[in-house]
Amino acid sequence: MSATVPAEHLHVAVLNGRQEAFYRPEHARALVEQWNRVVAPTIARDRAEGRSKAADRLSGHVEPRDPKHWQRYGPGGMAAVWTRVPEFRMQYVRRAGFVGITTRRKVTDSGLQVRQTWEFQSWFTTTPVQRRVEIRPSGSIEVSACGLDREAVESAFKDGVDHVTTYPNSDDTFDPVDVLRVLRALAEGDGRKYAPYESAFHADVRAAHSCGLVEEKREAHEAPSRPLVLTKEGLAFVDRHSLMELPDPQLIEWDDLPSLAWPLSELAIRAAGLH
Repeated sequence: MSATVPAEHLHVAVLNGRQEAFYRPEHARALVEQWNRVVAPTIARDRAEGRSKAADRLSGHVEPRDPKHWQRYGPGGMAAVWTRVPEFRMQYVRRAGFVGITTRRKVTDSGLQVRQTWEFQSWFTTTPVQRRVEIRPSGSIEVSACGLDREAVESAFKDGVDHVTTYPNSDDTFDPVDVLRVLRALAEGDGRKYAPYESAFHADVRAAHSCGLVEEKREAHEAPSRPLVLTKEGLAFVDRHSLMELPDPQLIEWDDLPSLAWPLSELAIRAAGLH
């Protein structure tokens, strides 16, 4: 993408605040013309609704720029200056969001959509399909698939949904000491007592659930969240290993407690049996 030829000035395509620099003006103009054709319906809608500032910002244009200024302040410096027009593709995309700790419940589904993408955008791809499963800080999860092949995108999306609903903890990091903290906290009636980070808490609860020690109390209606409780096995586990008699996890680190050797071993055995 970069070039070594000198330039008296660069030509920067400004696209809704984003800046892409070019050595040749015709390349910058070609990108802006293409951009404006694609976003024309949105620009027209914004103007019709009286949002002229939004329409003006969305409208692409070309600005001259001093190469020295771009080298110092431009995104990527001179290495990011284009020597050609960036590639443009239409791609299919579908995403869904899930909540729930021990049982994943779908709360959003975009349906299959078509979107325009340029080579400089992070979601650009020339492959038939890409799939991603992302755990949010809140503990919710998003499954997305995008690519050039419609059937491949739909298939990858379905596989991703099946994956997170059937194996809700398979993308988590298993920390057995933190799982023990969650079991202790649930036995005390406050599952989040020893969990400072929401996403880690969700991962630990999912691990405990997969080990058969925790469950979400079922309600008649589908609520965004359900009360967490220890199963009979969980209660027996807490009692068998005397977790309630251990020092307060807020006052002393559990990682080095010799008395945790046996419960950690049992957790490891239970976790190994999941796969």
